[in-house]
Amino acid sequence: MGDRILNIGEGFWNIRGSFKVGGVVDIGTQSSLVRLASGGFVLLDAYTLTGAVEREVMALTEQGQAVEAILNLHPFHTIHTRAAARQFPKARLYGTARHKARAPELSWEAPNTDSPALHALFADDLSFTVPRGVDFISDNEGLHFASVLAFHPASRTLHVDDTLMWSTVPLMSGLVFHPTLKSVLERRPGAAADFRQWALELADRCGDVEQLVTAHMRKLAPASSAGTPLGDRVRQALKKMEKVLAAHERRHG
Repeated sequence: MGDRILNIGEGFWNIRGSFKVGGVVDIGTQSSLVRLASGGFVLLDAYTLTGAVEREVMALTEQGQAVEAILNLHPFHTIHTRAAARQFPKARLYGTARHKARAPELSWEAPNTDSPALHALFADDLSFTVPRGVDFISDNEGLHFASVLAFHPASRTLHVDDTLMWSTVPLMSGLVFHPTLKSVLERRPGAAADFRQWALELADRCGDVEQLVTAHMRKLAPASSAGTPLGDRVRQALKKMEKVLAAHERRHG
């Protein structure tokens, strides 16, 4: 399946890209283009744009000149960071500590994307949340649970990488938390409770969200108006993880 760009509406476009596991199975990845109230644009997550998708993005953004910033939201999504910086050289570049460590030669802005200072900069157009009770950047390179989740109120859209997944895999279909949750919960008392409370707050915040865009599995979740509201789906996903959280509480408190 080739790359494509989806017009979600109200100044939000989701780019469905390619990421092949082992070079064979394409589980997809994403980037989103957001028009700001000021008239400029930001990219949520980096992706190497090519072909018809690149042409459409360039047409929307005055050949890239109107892209004001690139917000890299997932610490382990780093493959396309340099390419995006080259395609939009005038854009301010923001990332997590791991992005900066992986590409130190790029001109990074000071606030990390998981910091309140960054969130305040874009508060007129976007709001953000970061999972609590888990390692944001795990020492284990194979654990990719945590990311910065971005809400775009104008289009009632939530952009999320890995932390939440829309799965079509049998026995794990629908909205699920990334299966590495067990391994990234902080080894301390109260970590499971902190994550549970964060997830419930997320479900409440999703009450006004109509569309969810996730990084992997290529297919988007159905809009809330077409089925179960997203907040209810988040609560169901949390319920599926309750055994993991309870086991962590028995061990760590």
